[in-house]
Amino acid sequence: MNGTDGGLAHAPLMFVFLDISSLPRHRRLLEDVLRLRVIENQFHPPHDHHGLVKYDAGGTIIGINLFAERKFRKAVADGATLMCRTGLGPDELARLDDFGGRSGGLFTDVDGHHYGFEHAPPGDGGLTTEVDHLVLVVADLAESVAYYGSVLGLRLLDRDGTSARFGTGTIDLVLRQGTSAPDGRPLRYDACLPVFYTADVVAAEAELSARGLRTRGLGFSDIGGTARFTDPSGHVLCLYQPSAESLAWGSGQKVMELMTSAPRAHR
Repeated sequence: MNGTDGGLAHAPLMFVFLDISSLPRHRRLLEDVLRLRVIENQFHPPHDHHGLVKYDAGGTIIGINLFAERKFRKAVADGATLMCRTGLGPDELARLDDFGGRSGGLFTDVDGHHYGFEHAPPGDGGLTTEVDHLVLVVADLAESVAYYGSVLGLRLLDRDGTSARFGTGTIDLVLRQGTSAPDGRPLRYDACLPVFYTADVVAAEAELSARGLRTRGLGFSDIGGTARFTDPSGHVLCLYQPSAESLAWGSGQKVMELMTSAPRAHR
């Protein structure tokens, strides 16, 4: 685990993985429009429905996973929103309209993933756009605050009647009371995966289980060790211990940067 407060108090929210229906379209969105920097490309054509690209998003890594288009035919959307800081101006952000739609200050891509933008320079001077915090829609705010605080051990930074902000080792996590996706569609829980880093996934699962967490069990592969779990609203999250092999991949340097970063100073 990270830190001395127990739970995930200082664990980096290292990845946010998004399932997508088209790699070329989403690469244009993230690279050509938002100008995120590719740090790993595991796309291996001509295999159908296989591909993974990872991007440096400041305090986290965005990963896009290619899935069959039939997964995205239902009229549903994420209960998660990536809130970003960007140096891009309104004219440059107008190019987002080619990849989805905008409503209520948010952009939603054609696969139902949501993004919000604040015009402000990213903290990393080498980036054009970075993720500032992740927002999750939750069914019962009081229950979710207890879960993320008492069970996961995250630090509660602020709370009002409809939302609560928790600190992680990198970007903040905001819970927002609601029953539908930000664009009004029914919620889905199978296309966005936030991932917390841990130095020892076995010990982390044991400690969090003692606090009341129920995972789907531990799994180990060439990427490392993982343990997925579901919050009270249905969001699936993951604990992750990188393997030595994975640290030699393209994203390894960024992973190590986030592993060793000091807890974020909150704005």
